[in-house]
Amino acid sequence: MKRLIQLPVGLFTVLALLASCERDEAVTKVRLCSSEYFYYTTGNSKVYFKQSLSEIFIVFAQDEVTKEAAELMLSKYTFLDKNVLASNYKQVSVRINESVTDCAVINDYLSVLNDDQDIFSATPVFYYSANDPNSYFILLSEVLTKNIEDVISEADFINYAKSKNLELVEAKYATQYFRVKEVKTGFEALEIANQLYESGKVVYAQPNGIVKIEPH
Repeated sequence: MKRLIQLPVGLFTVLALLASCERDEAVTKVRLCSSEYFYYTTGNSKVYFKQSLSEIFIVFAQDEVTKEAAELMLSKYTFLDKNVLASNYKQVSVRINESVTDCAVINDYLSVLNDDQDIFSATPVFYYSANDPNSYFILLSEVLTKNIEDVISEADFINYAKSKNLELVEAKYATQYFRVKEVKTGFEALEIANQLYESGKVVYAQPNGIVKIEPH
């Protein structure tokens, strides 16, 4: 089993789909798959987005990663652009260096990367709009939940979630922050969040992700 080496979580994220990372802001043209995915929000609505044909997000298993180490670990993959740009090289957004037109190819790349012991997770990048390069949602292998206390106790819900390939990172005020235990396809957080929501045991179940937030 691959393990993510990480410092203890100091702040629990509640109802937030954000994290910090640098992306290549030179991305001006968004190329998307024709297939559509969704994740559930706190209400009954579904939020739809499409998968990028040119980007993948990688979180390395090691806690400390330099730019040189990141590029070395990725150098074996001819389909990736080796010019990695990030403020924290433990997690990097990488470009596909070929013109892929089939999402099945991207998903095969994800599976190959997730089989690498140096990589904790390789996940897809989604966009809410093909016309807006800032409308990205970078899927993380994490799930944020809030159980319905009248339906299931928090302890029982945590055990239920663990049976769905999740491990608890932190629980606070009947909200939970989980990490995917075994990442194979890169879509696990999205799929598990949907399963938990459909179980009727939660107020919400959301995959955690990185989005662009404009200051006001």
